Amino acid sequence: MTPNAPTSLTRRLRAEDTGSPRRDDGPRLSRASNTAWQRAWRAVRAPHWWYFTPLPLASLVGENSATPDLAIRCIGSMIVTALCLAYAYGLNGIADRRMDQNAAKNSLAGVTGVPREAVALVASCVLGALLVAAALTPFALLGASISLVAGTLYSSLLRLKRLPVIGTIVNVLIFAPLPLLAVSGTPTPAVLFLTYCFWVLVTQNQILHEVSDAAEDESAGVHTTGAVAGTAGIRVLAVLLGPLAAVLLWLLPDWPAVRPTAALGLCGGAVMVALCSRDRARQLRFAHRWYSLAVGMLLFALLVRGGHT
Repeated sequence: MTPNAPTSLTRRLRAEDTGSPRRDDGPRLSRASNTAWQRAWRAVRAPHWWYFTPLPLASLVGENSATPDLAIRCIGSMIVTALCLAYAYGLNGIADRRMDQNAAKNSLAGVTGVPREAVALVASCVLGALLVAAALTPFALLGASISLVAGTLYSSLLRLKRLPVIGTIVNVLIFAPLPLLAVSGTPTPAVLFLTYCFWVLVTQNQILHEVSDAAEDESAGVHTTGAVAGTAGIRVLAVLLGPLAAVLLWLLPDWPAVRPTAALGLCGGAVMVALCSRDRARQLRFAHRWYSLAVGMLLFALLVRGGHT
């Protein structure tokens, strides 16, 4: 080796002195970028909401089933549902990244800077949801707008999730319009019946969710309904979201085969709420998730097969 032949160490030092990128920096930056995008995709937490995407199929029940464009409206509304929920969950992950301690729950947990990839992803979800909804019906655009605004107010801007009762209501508003997105005119009584049952069940699950996250939320100054209610308050909520909500079903049109089934379904979910405590809230929340899905599918099948006649 001659004195003028630069060694590997010399080349590395020269690159560092001049600020020039080393040959191995390209793949490293590429891997970092890929990791950031993968983390952004995980932040939208699709496994937590994918089962909500068929909700617009509730419009198959009743007179709307005869309209020729129903298939387009249902498929489009399912896409809007997915985009609205991806936005809501992704924005929540961005806003809560400093308070969340579990990276399995929030892939952005511990990220101090602004996760640009995640911001770009949720912004794309907003734009996509509004464009697809606008191409469907004014009702779909209104419903998508309500969901998107509620998701924004819940996690950022006013950050209403930190307020008990108000935060719970706003969270439910993220989901409330979803069963109605494919409706083209006045919703039929059957669609409203399914929607009401969904609202009660999703509120039950939200209370379980709040109790399961109580310790983490309180450490960040967030006081949700489930966290502040205490054992006695949770049981009162269970009564409101179970027996009382079931009684209100009798104010709806007389569907003998469906109404008692729906009442039992709502009361069964309320039992899980009544049994909730911080040490078992997580398990009850996941059990309630699948329980609600089963109840919803059963009610849908009964109505489609003529239980409303």
